[in-house]
Amino acid sequence: MLEPLGSDLWFADGGIVSFKGFDYPTRMVIVRLADGGLWLWSPVARTTALEDEVRALGPVRHIVSPNKLHYLFLGEWQAAFPDARLWATAATVARHADLHFFGTLADDPPAEWSGQIDQFYFTNSPFMDEVIFFHRASRTAIIADLSQTFTETFLKRHWPWWMRPVARLSKMVEGQGYPPIDYRISFRHRASARPKIRALIEKHPEHVVVAHGEIVRTGGEAFLQRAFSWLLPKD
Repeated sequence: MLEPLGSDLWFADGGIVSFKGFDYPTRMVIVRLADGGLWLWSPVARTTALEDEVRALGPVRHIVSPNKLHYLFLGEWQAAFPDARLWATAATVARHADLHFFGTLADDPPAEWSGQIDQFYFTNSPFMDEVIFFHRASRTAIIADLSQTFTETFLKRHWPWWMRPVARLSKMVEGQGYPPIDYRISFRHRASARPKIRALIEKHPEHVVVAHGEIVRTGGEAFLQRAFSWLLPKD
């Protein structure tokens, strides 16, 4: 159920969730930090089998939500690991008073994983703030909704026929990796975001894990250049 991707990083695919009437696949990431503790990103629905595999890797110390849409399963993982610290963006913390958060996430990583996982915080859309992460040891960029890579097979199985051309034209497909069109249209003050995307690309990622779509297992740097070409000016 857990699949390794580089040094001390694993991912697990979850089930399908519905958002605004459309089906989305789900995926979580697990990183083992230098102290042996685990960092869980955007956890999927918890099952006994998945929990057992996670426990076998080490103690869960941190549970992380990258944006306010990735909250569905935080509570059940926090209940399973009550000693773990729950982290999220400010918008997520404000929206979910029922959850017990330890701290908020922005550009500067907490001391608990500083120097191991970098953060790039985007507040450019009034509808969404999101943190992109970069795990140094495995050279993996971890993205929730700012890049989506649906396959043609997934779209045919799960999306209505009239929305598939929209996904293709919006480039929310494998190999291109744009975010949804409404996210792009609402993305304001782009000049403030460009240095962060450039800094991420300059870390030369090899892998890119997205929550919704296919994983980029090689050539991550080139993929990010394409996926954020809507944001970066042409040379």
